[in-house]
Amino acid sequence: MKTLYFSKFWKWLTKNLNSAQERKLRMVFHRFFDWMIIFAKLLGLIFIIVLIRNISIEMRKDAYSIQTFHVPKNLEESGFNGLVLAQKIMDEVAAIKADAGSIKNDSVKFDAAIKPEMDLSVLGVGFSTQTILYYAKQLLGKKDRTVSGELTALANDITLTLRFSDANKIEVKNGADSLSLDKRIDLVLKAAAEKVLKWSDPYILAVYYYHQNRFDEAMECARFILRERPKEASWAYLAWGSILVRQQNQQGGIEKFEKSLELNPNLEPALVNLAWAYFRNGHFEKAILKFEKLLSVAKLGATRSTALNGLAQSNLRLKHLDKAERAFQQGIKEFPQDLYFYGNYGDFKIRYKRDTFGALELYRQARAQAPETAAGYLFQSASLFYENRRDSAVTMLYKALEYDPNNLDALRQIIQIEFRKGNFEQALRIARRLNGILAQNNAGNQDRLYNLQSNYNIMAMAHYSQLRYDSSVYYAKTAIAIDTNIAYPYTSLGEAYAFMGQKEKFYQLVAKAVQKGFEYTPETLEQEPYVRFVNDPKFQKAARYKPLKN
Repeated sequence: MKTLYFSKFWKWLTKNLNSAQERKLRMVFHRFFDWMIIFAKLLGLIFIIVLIRNISIEMRKDAYSIQTFHVPKNLEESGFNGLVLAQKIMDEVAAIKADAGSIKNDSVKFDAAIKPEMDLSVLGVGFSTQTILYYAKQLLGKKDRTVSGELTALANDITLTLRFSDANKIEVKNGADSLSLDKRIDLVLKAAAEKVLKWSDPYILAVYYYHQNRFDEAMECARFILRERPKEASWAYLAWGSILVRQQNQQGGIEKFEKSLELNPNLEPALVNLAWAYFRNGHFEKAILKFEKLLSVAKLGATRSTALNGLAQSNLRLKHLDKAERAFQQGIKEFPQDLYFYGNYGDFKIRYKRDTFGALELYRQARAQAPETAAGYLFQSASLFYENRRDSAVTMLYKALEYDPNNLDALRQIIQIEFRKGNFEQALRIARRLNGILAQNNAGNQDRLYNLQSNYNIMAMAHYSQLRYDSSVYYAKTAIAIDTNIAYPYTSLGEAYAFMGQKEKFYQLVAKAVQKGFEYTPETLEQEPYVRFVNDPKFQKAARYKPLKN
């Protein structure tokens, strides 16, 4: 029948053509159909290639698929349908990962939305790309990993039951009937997201708990990795070491970082943590070796920046000034927009090279490219302060506060400058304000203790500058108690005792500060109370200071 219709169509098409013209038209039709056949074969080949690629990806992927949950009809009518719940859990998982901020690649990925499919119905039999992938994985022995479950509401209890295809079911409940239904479901979903990450990527969850100061839960995640995911043990020891360091167990942290690197010698976060742990404990040679290793394997710019800065600071402690300077120069060459390299190198030139003009030129170069942000104005302030342009420096600090009113660094810098100007009451007033801000930001802020310690330390210095020695001793001891491995609060406590005339305590604290890594420079010894002791043999021994002849 089709041939008959085509014959009639051909006669109609060629009725006004002679035989030569008809042959030409026939050739055109033949070529057109030949090209159509080639095009169809090419499409078929592309489809097969894409299908093979997708099958390969699916076979390599170790993914959990969050399926649509079952929910009661009344909740579904309120907008909490199964797809919405799955999407909300994905959002909570993404929020936890964002808080963790880890460079570790996701162990698995999640997907709750229905994927677009290509309909490939043939001869009335419907099938799709997802159908093909499903049966291909089944034939090749690849099992899907899914998270399914249902939300139930019985009396005052909201329960979300999660079922992992490779684990037992997990229930998350909330019975706080004083809260609204939306709030209770949000709490259940947040807890469920943590449970999902516990199975899918426990290291990320450990980092999240670490940031929240939930150390016991973070440790449990590390132990879970060691039990259930031995191939990721290096990440478990990394998390374990970070927790120990945060809990003031420096040596225990070092041991765990070393264990992590035994299992994965190129694990960048472990190299960073171990290098700085060595640095904090005064093992500068070991720190240099790890920073050099980090520099050789670092893939991220931020990690290379950390390695170069660590090399510079470690070599400074060992008086390897040429090596330190080369590290600073390399840092500026690789990261010309990193203002802190300019600042640190400028400080190096002033302190160790006595090259004030060279330092000022570095500061000017950096100021010329400083962005109009809180960080940019903070750097401008610091560089202007080095030029002794204090009024301009304070102006830049207040500009930084315009962009970020609670900027801790800006507040700290204002305290420092007011202190150096002799405005001790003003410095103390702002310091108390800073303490109030720090008290409100006690969760998830890794710099909080450092800022608090620094603030108490300058409060100690402001009090002894006002001859209020008892208060000075109190605040210095408070600063030391926050982290006993940090050197500078010992110097402030020692200074207070020196002003009080208690020399033996002063000598002991000077020695303690040096043991913790503090270095007494000629500039420091020109200030009170050190100028009184610079020629005292007991002080020189405690400070490990040898005065220059002539």
